[in-house]
Amino acid sequence: MKVFYTIFLKKIIGVVFIYLILLNAQAQQILTLNEALKLALENNFSIQVARNEAEISKNNNYAGAAGMLPTIAASANQDNVVNNTQQKFLNGTENNRDVAKSNQLNAGVELGWTIFDGLKMFATKNKLNQLQEIGELKMKLQIEQIFSRVTRAYFEIVQLKKVLNALQQSVTISTERLKLTNDKFTLGKVSKAEVLKAQVDLNTDKSAYMKQLNTLQNAKINLNQLLARSLIIDFEVAENILINKDLKLNELQNKAQLQNTNLLIVKKNNLISSTIINEIKAERLPTLQFKTGYNFNKQSSEAGFLQSSQNNGFHYGAALNFNLFNGFTTDRRITNAILNLKSTDITLKDSLNKLDLAVKQTFNNYSLALQLLALEIENIDLAKNSFELVNEQYKVGVITAIELRDAQQKLLLSETQLSTLQLEAKIAEIELQRLCAEITKMID
Repeated sequence: MKVFYTIFLKKIIGVVFIYLILLNAQAQQILTLNEALKLALENNFSIQVARNEAEISKNNNYAGAAGMLPTIAASANQDNVVNNTQQKFLNGTENNRDVAKSNQLNAGVELGWTIFDGLKMFATKNKLNQLQEIGELKMKLQIEQIFSRVTRAYFEIVQLKKVLNALQQSVTISTERLKLTNDKFTLGKVSKAEVLKAQVDLNTDKSAYMKQLNTLQNAKINLNQLLARSLIIDFEVAENILINKDLKLNELQNKAQLQNTNLLIVKKNNLISSTIINEIKAERLPTLQFKTGYNFNKQSSEAGFLQSSQNNGFHYGAALNFNLFNGFTTDRRITNAILNLKSTDITLKDSLNKLDLAVKQTFNNYSLALQLLALEIENIDLAKNSFELVNEQYKVGVITAIELRDAQQKLLLSETQLSTLQLEAKIAEIELQRLCAEITKMID
């Protein structure tokens, strides 16, 4: 009766344990890739900084910064003086005052407006437009880089989970083998050494499982950090890695040359270099400025010739400035600006070359991964069939435990390689999407 009660209690504990595991699994958040990308877009610190920098470049782009708007300045000055005065006039009279007070008030408003500056203001405004677009492109580039990192981290977790499941299966197989070996030892069919070997193999599989579980947990922490949320949040991910197998090299090259964000930034810098030349050339032309203002002046004195005075009124006019000679400074700056433009032309060609290289090499990695993946799919079917056959043969005593272990390890290796190749193909696909500036289209 006591034995029956013990067995019944163990079964109840086992059922409760399984229920708790299932309940915990259900309680974990299911994080989709789309949700992860949305969280990164909203929370990631690097994206927030890039968004602020883009806003700064936008704020700096206005007509006033290019010199197109008038300037208005107001001023006021009050001056009080206390003097001891001794004055003697030609007619013989004298005017002597101690602690004589005098004061003067000056106030005015001045407006200045550059009407013509050799079209420099328009070149400057064009440069500011380009700088604003560069700021927006840099923000987009940062988003693309973070999306690439998040997507990689997400599918690394999927791959690690697949390997973990394979290791769990290996632990199950080794556990069954140990039980079977114990049964055979009890019947006297195998030696104690066989039992010990089975126990060692089981412990090895458990150790590998624990290490893989730790790696998986660290990968989740890494993804949480990219999403700028609590590192202790646990979650589940998708079960499979879906790969787009229809990418074409020519289409990717064309998209990259037209859309690659880093290349667009280089092109904008090239346009800015050309605009700077126009800005400097404008300094050779005259500058015409319109001026107007209102002035108010009031003064009073307890000593002197004038007791009080007050003036107020408008003034207006124009100023023409023409730089006739400045020691060839303008010529030197134009020459340097032309050299800088040539450098940006070279940088643009170099960027195009490097981009084409990156697309071709990444596509080669993508193609190779797909080919190896197709072979590994065949291998895993063979490995499964081989293990099932060997396992049945071991149960009836046809083969040794060494042969069973070898088949088990080959099955584990094949499953691991399959998930690794899936990840490699997906990473290559992600990189191609980033190079073509289409990775942001992954988010709804």
